[in-house]
Amino acid sequence: MGEVLVSARGQVDNLGDSVLRRGLLRALRPAGDLVVNVVGMPAGYRAGLGLGPSDRLVADAGAWGPLLARGLLRGGFYAYNAGETYADPAYARHCLGSLPLLLAGRLRGGHAVHTGFGIRAPHPVWGRAVRIGLAACDEVSWRDTPSRDAIGVGNVAPDWAYAEGAPSGDVERAADLVGRDVLAVSLRFDRPLPDDGWVAAVRAAARSRGLTIVALPQVGRDSERAELLARRLGGDLLAWDGQDHAAREEVVRAVLRRSSMVVSDRLHALVLGHTEGALPVGFGTAGVEKLARTLATVGAADVAFHQGEVTSRRAVQRIDEIDAQRVELLGCVRPARERLDALGGRILALATSGAAGSRLRQPSPGVRR
Repeated sequence: MGEVLVSARGQVDNLGDSVLRRGLLRALRPAGDLVVNVVGMPAGYRAGLGLGPSDRLVADAGAWGPLLARGLLRGGFYAYNAGETYADPAYARHCLGSLPLLLAGRLRGGHAVHTGFGIRAPHPVWGRAVRIGLAACDEVSWRDTPSRDAIGVGNVAPDWAYAEGAPSGDVERAADLVGRDVLAVSLRFDRPLPDDGWVAAVRAAARSRGLTIVALPQVGRDSERAELLARRLGGDLLAWDGQDHAAREEVVRAVLRRSSMVVSDRLHALVLGHTEGALPVGFGTAGVEKLARTLATVGAADVAFHQGEVTSRRAVQRIDEIDAQRVELLGCVRPARERLDALGGRILALATSGAAGSRLRQPSPGVRR
């Protein structure tokens, strides 16, 4: 097997961005020698990617384009980045601009995959352009059904961050709540402030279960909001120190392993919690559509709502209703990982098939921390 070229760039203060890309890189690594675009990414962000000694990092912006072209024209394997994107002119240009090179690579036995994306703000015209641009990809998957439907091609698979975290058996056993005395909370900095009803509902949920509230920002820019939450909820603060993503992730996961539930409007705060056995409660202060559609992919339906939709009393009831499904919701993690393992198996099969477009449907073994 040859080279696998992939970009792992993301938001440098967003723990979720490094976690989901680590899941992607883990799935790609068996397919060949990774050549990873980390242009503009500081060492602390790269620490969270789980990079191996054999991975080749490209940090020079001027080097990536020519290297990518040479690799694809030699029949290399290309993987699009993962995460969230827009169906807009910029992404349409990216996909359409890559198409001729990917088609040329296919003639030389190359392959391309586009996995793990969610579409924010779908657009009919630019969505159609993206679909055309993905014509050279052997495997296309989206992390939610509305994104797949908006573009009109591919299938649906869980967010790559579900590949990480505690072993599935540990997640399932967490339903017994042994040693789980924390309610973790994390809110976005760019949404409305929590109102009195939101605060009262979260405090009531913690009080009725004897839980200590811990505010932990998933994103550095959420730090001020986390400080406010700790004050208003009468809880503790796990202050952001995310220069080193790997070190920050260990600290956050340690709290989540003690958490009965995580209340958040940050998708990956919920996913990190879910993969450590904490119940995902997507209680936000404004629209939570992204949470609802992405978590529905793994079977965690009806766990997202916001303060504008409910009274404080009803919010407490919603949290109780979600809690009543604890066993079923924690049981969603194992099949989510099995689906990601199957996707990884298809990627590996492409890399070993020797002919563009060939698919062998066999799963690769999953790796859990």
